[in-house]
Amino acid sequence: MRGLMQKFSAFMQGRYGMDNFNKFIFIVFLVLWFVNLFVFNSTASLIIDLFELIALALFLFRTLSRNIYGRSAENRRFTAIFNSVTNWFKLCARRFKERNDYKYLKCPSCKAQLRVKRKKGTHTVRCPRCGKEFEKKIF
Repeated sequence: MRGLMQKFSAFMQGRYGMDNFNKFIFIVFLVLWFVNLFVFNSTASLIIDLFELIALALFLFRTLSRNIYGRSAENRRFTAIFNSVTNWFKLCARRFKERNDYKYLKCPSCKAQLRVKRKKGTHTVRCPRCGKEFEKKIF
C-alpha cells in the first residue's frame, strides 16, 4: 500500500490537483448522476450522460493539468463569481428575515444598498458611501 501511495504522489508531482472549482465541478457531476437515476426518458438520459461526461472530463483535465498558473487563474475567476452569487443569496435571506423592521433602499447616485428603519413617512436618507442625501417615502 505504501508503494502505491508513493507512486501516486510521484505521479501528481507538478500537477494542479484539487481546488474549489474542481470541487464544484465534481459536485455538479454527482448531482447530474443522481438526477439521471430518476430519468426514464432515453433521450433525456443520454443528454444528461453527455453533461456528466463533460463534467468528469473537465474535472480530470483540471486535476491532472501541469499548467498551474492557468488553473489557478480559472479558480480565482470562479471564486469571485461564486462569492458574488452567495453574497446575493445571503443578502436576500437577510432582507427576508428583517422585512418587518427594516427597508432596503438603493442610493440613486452610487447604487449602494442602504438599510433604513421601517417607520412610516418621508425621511431624508444619507448614503454612507457617497454622502449624497435624498428623500424617500416609506410605507
